[in-house]
Amino acid sequence: MMRTGGRGVPGAGSLGGVALLAAVVLSAVSFAGAEEPSTVALLPFENVSGRVQSVRVIMPAVARALQDRGYRLVDPARLEAFLARNRIRDTGQLSRTQAAALGREFGVGVAMVGSVAIFNDSAENPQWGLSARFLATESGAIVWAGSVGLTGDDFTVALGLGTVTSSARLAEETATDLLRDLPRAGEPLRMPTGGRGLLPRLFSPKASYRSPALTSDPPKRVAVLLFENLSERKGAGRIVTDVFVTALARSGRFDVVEPGTVTEALVAAGAAPYGDIDFETLAAVRQRLEADAVILGTVFNYSEGLKRTATTSPEVAFDARMLDAETGRVLWVAERVRNGDDSQIALHFGKIRAVVPLVLRVADEMVETL
Repeated sequence: MMRTGGRGVPGAGSLGGVALLAAVVLSAVSFAGAEEPSTVALLPFENVSGRVQSVRVIMPAVARALQDRGYRLVDPARLEAFLARNRIRDTGQLSRTQAAALGREFGVGVAMVGSVAIFNDSAENPQWGLSARFLATESGAIVWAGSVGLTGDDFTVALGLGTVTSSARLAEETATDLLRDLPRAGEPLRMPTGGRGLLPRLFSPKASYRSPALTSDPPKRVAVLLFENLSERKGAGRIVTDVFVTALARSGRFDVVEPGTVTEALVAAGAAPYGDIDFETLAAVRQRLEADAVILGTVFNYSEGLKRTATTSPEVAFDARMLDAETGRVLWVAERVRNGDDSQIALHFGKIRAVVPLVLRVADEMVETL
């Protein structure tokens, strides 16, 4: 079983998804003030799956998984009213300003945002893919991040037994897996250690280019811009960006700016939130975000391995490049093309069946070369 922690298109079901949580969380709603550290404002995940019902199915599962780890949830009705009043439509990210306002409104120290990358409601082999982040409402900083993907076939054992054919059950498994390394309520929030073992790193391809400055004077605070999407999969830029942010944050080497805060800075500078960046915009981003470097990327191919008649291996191809925020100088370039079968050792051992774990594997490989 594989478990892991352009133009992005805003998905359906942002505000409406909040109400769907009510029946699940009312028994655990907390109206406590700021002194309650175990209360979370759970925002409905941004839907990039292309399936309207995905948020309706997954959010109750995420709510239950949080409750299983001891967290209380802000009343969904009050949260929905806050989002509408503050015109927060993309609930898969929050700017520093929005996070602070949310914290003041509900007296909570953390908010959870995320996105649904895939929901394949197939009786033969369902699939889910999620990315999520915990944000400190006072600062807007990312304090925990995770990306996960599972298919029904990930549970198959000898003689074809164990396969999960229910998308609802797989939703529960995926939500639980997403939060597996999230500290329990009352414990200090910390970023899990990401990346891979020493042996895989030794044999991985190197970066296409790596400036000596990354060794002598590495950047500390990094902003990731929305990856440009040149693939046929609508929303692939947003999906890959969210997973790449997970990999970068879990590397423990950088202070990664929350994407919502990056978007806010770009909008204030009058720039598009994706694609290349000119020197004037780069200077504005550096000033507003106090970032030492920015990362841009392009998604060339993104296939979830879904066909009408069969499920094949997922495939991804994307690049990323880091620019010095002060000079605009290129510090690092990496690109990868990967297939879910690339890591297969024997029979089906090592095969990556779900697309989000494949993207995370590629992102981890790239981040390791920084």
